[in-house]
Amino acid sequence: MRIASALVNVPWLAERLSSPALSPLPLRVLDCSYYLPKHNRDQRAEYRQKHIPGALFFDIQFEAKMRVVSALVGVPWLAERVASPALSPIPFSVLQCIRNHNQESEHIPGALFFNLQECSDKSSPYRNMLPPTQQFESYVGDLGVDNSTHVVVYDGMDRGLFSAARVWWMFRVFGHPLVSVLNGGLVKWCELGHPVTAEIPQVEKAKFTATYNPSLVRDFDFVEKNLTQKSVQMVDSRSANVFNGDADPASKPDVGHMPGAINVPLGRIVDYETKIVKSPEKLKEMFSASGVDLARPLVASCGSGVTACGIALAAHLCGKEDVPVYDGSWSEWSKRAPPENIVCGTHEKQG
Repeated sequence: MRIASALVNVPWLAERLSSPALSPLPLRVLDCSYYLPKHNRDQRAEYRQKHIPGALFFDIQFEAKMRVVSALVGVPWLAERVASPALSPIPFSVLQCIRNHNQESEHIPGALFFNLQECSDKSSPYRNMLPPTQQFESYVGDLGVDNSTHVVVYDGMDRGLFSAARVWWMFRVFGHPLVSVLNGGLVKWCELGHPVTAEIPQVEKAKFTATYNPSLVRDFDFVEKNLTQKSVQMVDSRSANVFNGDADPASKPDVGHMPGAINVPLGRIVDYETKIVKSPEKLKEMFSASGVDLARPLVASCGSGVTACGIALAAHLCGKEDVPVYDGSWSEWSKRAPPENIVCGTHEKQG
């Protein structure tokens, strides 16, 4: 096979497109258009509007853009891209996550609602368990998310961070590293004067192919064995009174914690005044003060696997990107563990 010329002219290509038999080898034409972000031009959109017949779009930034994105993005960053989507080198999708809410509530323009209850294992007796792989593929595909989409997820609650970290973790579990959490969520978006809407965007369904990553998930058997092996630190993100078993049993029947667990309430991750996630330096100090050694393996847990993901996110921001979550968390542990493995205050729960 001879080496092709490094440069061909328009008449040469036009002749072969009109008469493919003139080419001794199969011919493929690629459109490699690229414009710097400051030009505010969308090369994909321009390709769809006009290109050489038969040409396919070749994204010259694909490899760079498919690297892992930042786990946390700021409101100014997102506002700029919502206003000018062409600034984003890859397609992005904004998802709002808030429990017991719906799409019709006010949200960031263009955002779709991610329903944690819908995207969970309905057959499980425990709350918020990960859905089967095919269910996740179908659910996020219906939201217009494919494997090249940069997903930005945010909380609609006033506290700034609650459920969004769970969605961030779920995407990573199913092999999608292109996911970020909006720092400060909807409350910070509104505080900085950006618009909201109740208009529901229309999106085309997409094809998402999941690759399950078991290293980010832990189950009951693993946690139970760890009670004797003590190979990992169990970090529980529930409030101190629930963790310690001091809450009113009538309102909080599932109180207490696993033997040896360390309590790091989710609220410590976020600055109370600004609703912004603390800096990596502050997070490291917080973990250390709580008795968590980031140099050692740890597993995050909570009530039903939601706020535990905030622990995983905080550790990720500190450079520890391998923190798994006990998916069943206290919802499962409180029902399956023997009484001696349920600690209330300084005493084990009596059967």
